[in-house]
Amino acid sequence: MKSYLLVPKESIETQAHVGPRGTEQGERVLPRTTALRFAVANKAPDALSSLGLRSATLPGVRPQVSGQEPRKRGTKAGAKAKRPTTRGADSSTAPLPGAPVAEQTGAEAGSYRFMPLIGATMAHFYEESTEKAARADLEKEFEFIPDVVPLSFPGPVSAGQTGPRNRGMSSLAEREWPEECGVPLAHAQGIRGAGVMLGILDTGVDADHPEHAAKVIQFRYVSLFPNSPHNPARDIRGFDPDGHGTHVCGIAAGVHHGVAPEVDLYVASVIESETIRTSLGRVAAGMEWLLHQFSRPENSTRPAVVNLSLGFPLAPPPGITEADYNLNLRALQTMIRRLLDSNVLPVVAAGNSGPDTVGYPAAFPESLAVGAVDFERNVATFSASGTVGRRTVPDVMGYGVNVYSSTERRCNNQAFYERMSGTSMAAPYVAGIAALYRCRAPDLTAHEVRDLILANAVKLPRSATHRTGKGLAVFR
Repeated sequence: MKSYLLVPKESIETQAHVGPRGTEQGERVLPRTTALRFAVANKAPDALSSLGLRSATLPGVRPQVSGQEPRKRGTKAGAKAKRPTTRGADSSTAPLPGAPVAEQTGAEAGSYRFMPLIGATMAHFYEESTEKAARADLEKEFEFIPDVVPLSFPGPVSAGQTGPRNRGMSSLAEREWPEECGVPLAHAQGIRGAGVMLGILDTGVDADHPEHAAKVIQFRYVSLFPNSPHNPARDIRGFDPDGHGTHVCGIAAGVHHGVAPEVDLYVASVIESETIRTSLGRVAAGMEWLLHQFSRPENSTRPAVVNLSLGFPLAPPPGITEADYNLNLRALQTMIRRLLDSNVLPVVAAGNSGPDTVGYPAAFPESLAVGAVDFERNVATFSASGTVGRRTVPDVMGYGVNVYSSTERRCNNQAFYERMSGTSMAAPYVAGIAALYRCRAPDLTAHEVRDLILANAVKLPRSATHRTGKGLAVFR
């Protein structure tokens, strides 16, 4: 099986424009425009359906959207129709112990998922002939981006900066956010993130942890094969087998320790605990789900922020060509751009590989890239920084050393908290700051909130080895 993300070439190269804002009365209301619906985007699912690929977009038969009749895959005159064969492992196939996970497939030529809100289609081809036919139909207008480059959250930091774990403590008596960051002042003024939607793409969230149990969390588990009709993504009660996502959610939105404890949380689990890796297809499916939630009629004018503590490796991994690597980068940048097109602010961890290293998506200009400092405003030794073209990374810094937050529960329901370090911790702090700004002024656009964060940042001393962007993100 080969998997590709089909993205219209025009959407990769074109920046969408935010829809009309304001009225004759001067009101500043900005409806979410969601996807920039390029005219060619619908062509991919039509062509794939006509080639016999099964849709995982909707249950049942996919409705025709282009007005074209599907092409029939017939047999030659006088020839006997072949009995459908099963490709891969169908639902009746028992997996062997220790065997690698394989997608359950049926007798179709492949499967696909149309994701209109990010303007892409994910396709799985079970036969080389079907892939060739699809390329003949679509390659002039679509990039076929192979889903081969793994994404993961930034690697663990050096042991010298992890600090005490404090496992087993139910909670600290008070939040640890310093006065200088403005979080205590915002909370005293009643600005706690109410009305703002915060999306998290990570390992998940333990919805029953005391830090999160008081709120309803919209949660989607994106499966290993999210675009397959046989292994669908599921909306269920939030869980997290790793603890990383729960820690991230606690920093941004935890009821006891969160920067913005009253935001509405939308969490997509796209990273497995065993490998801490994910794929472009899973991230795309998670982002499509987030935009779908944000675009519901009751949410279409509400402000939103998305936190991404994940990224591509700094260079093509072994066995991956530079061409395929660059295609994956372009596709991910297109998805980050779609967030901004939809008035959603993307906040991204810069990475933990130290000075003179820049990862993606932090290096994309559409991202608000976040580095890490400790509570004394010293730059963390692991905090990634660097320059790509004319862009300097990070844009801003956040507290990311020995940050206290929720992690997991044991079978006896005992809740755990831990101190963790990393730009994965700094990013949700800044996402929480962004949520506070969007709570206070919900009519501001994502671009305006970004500019506000950068303008209000506290300048940090210059460093010979680290870049610190505009300084420490604070609420003012």
